[in-house]
Amino acid sequence: MSETNKPRLDPAELLSDEDVYEAMKKIPGYLDISAGDFKELYLLAYQHAETRLYNSLRAADIMTRQVLTARPATPLAEAAALMARHHITGLPVVQEDGTVVGILSEQDFFRNMGDGHQASCMALIADSLVSGGCCALSIRGRTAEEIMTKPVVTVLENALLHGVGKLMREKRINRVPVTDNKMRLLGILTRSDLMHAFPERDTL
Repeated sequence: MSETNKPRLDPAELLSDEDVYEAMKKIPGYLDISAGDFKELYLLAYQHAETRLYNSLRAADIMTRQVLTARPATPLAEAAALMARHHITGLPVVQEDGTVVGILSEQDFFRNMGDGHQASCMALIADSLVSGGCCALSIRGRTAEEIMTKPVVTVLENALLHGVGKLMREKRINRVPVTDNKMRLLGILTRSDLMHAFPERDTL
């Protein structure tokens, strides 16, 4: 099972009364608290800590720093092969100095293949099977800058995570490059990054 498909567990459900009693035995002195009260206190403390972290952590704290990228002149065949090899669905497109100029995503490929109306891989396959043609003919020989999404939505490295999550929801995007104030790439944040960092929180 992949990380993104793992079931989310309530922290309170992980604790049994036996767990609580065994933990309480390790604390010197007498504790006037029931197992139920302890679990309720623990859960509230956990939720408080998670909220505090979510409201204080910044993009630089959890972003991926080693980012696969494409150049504007990168052939789409090369970019697609890179994405397939690393099992990713999007690449920042950067100039030689690291300035982000666009995002090349799976959706950009879908939007430019076939007649431009297919929104998924299966839709493209279905149309190709019916027509007997190759849905990639329309983008063969083209480059990243010709189909990439621009202008690109980015965030600064000191952006708070709750703000990044809100931005991704509003823009309906799955990833956002993290840059310095000159738009030079520093890292990338994805929906999965936020969900893994805060699995109990409805961040997106």
